[in-house]
Amino acid sequence: MKLGQVDLNLLVVLDALLREQNVTRAAERLHMTQPATSTALSRLRRVLGDPLLIKQGRHMRLTPRAESLIEPVRDVLATIEQTIVRPTEFDPASNRRVFTLCASDYIGVVLIRPLLGRIASLAPDIRLNLTSIHERYLNALRRDEVDLAILPDRLTGIDRLIECSSIPVLSDRFVGAVWAEHPCAGERLSAELLSEYPYLAYEPPAGYSVIEEDLEQTGIPRRVEATVTNFTLLPFMLARTQLVTVVPERLGRRVAAAAEITLLEPDIEFRPLRQSAYWHSRHDADPGHRWLREQLLSTAHSEALDPASTN
Repeated sequence: MKLGQVDLNLLVVLDALLREQNVTRAAERLHMTQPATSTALSRLRRVLGDPLLIKQGRHMRLTPRAESLIEPVRDVLATIEQTIVRPTEFDPASNRRVFTLCASDYIGVVLIRPLLGRIASLAPDIRLNLTSIHERYLNALRRDEVDLAILPDRLTGIDRLIECSSIPVLSDRFVGAVWAEHPCAGERLSAELLSEYPYLAYEPPAGYSVIEEDLEQTGIPRRVEATVTNFTLLPFMLARTQLVTVVPERLGRRVAAAAEITLLEPDIEFRPLRQSAYWHSRHDADPGHRWLREQLLSTAHSEALDPASTN
């Protein structure tokens, strides 16, 4: 097979099929009809000499050959997009680009929300899609499914993605939190307080909690009475209970009045919560991507200087 024998338009279809592993969903992604997508899949099978997608029960799965093509196809399309298709200049006032960000709900509240306010007047047609952190974030960065991933430095595992660039964007610390009328409101978060009162734990779907990791290392016993799977619920679960929990200070200060909580200065030593933004290095010189990173850094800097959000 020679390159001249390959219709390069088929690579776009192949990329969608590799992402979705489903003809119908690939057709929806491409805004094509299902018959047209099925026809393209048949052509790809002939050209590549492989079925690519095969039936397994009620679902389709990729063949080993298809699995091996995921990153090369994405790299080829990304290179074409960055060097040929995408304009060399970026005008935020008129551009209609969509950026996808992967971050926790906590980052959504303390950083992405003010970022939206910042870019609203600068780039009225720019759209931000925020997705939650999931176990596939490294693959999502590789495949350009995510433009920026904002992650705790302790979580990333970024050493597995050497093609990645990053910048630090936020530093926070953990503090205690209780209902404003809790018997210990106004006290400090001590080991005794944590042991005595029922505890509200943070257990994210990904299974790794920086808070719980630090507390486990202290050896402080806790009587877990309830759990939540996202940061922003933590402070709002405390009202009219004797629960005690641990929250990022920026989040706690931001929602204290609405959640009817009081923050407790910790006697326990927690490691800082540092967050960085990660992206695939192929976007280093992308003018639109660079503009987004600049707005993110400016927003983070402004938030750090805001007395309501500082440590």
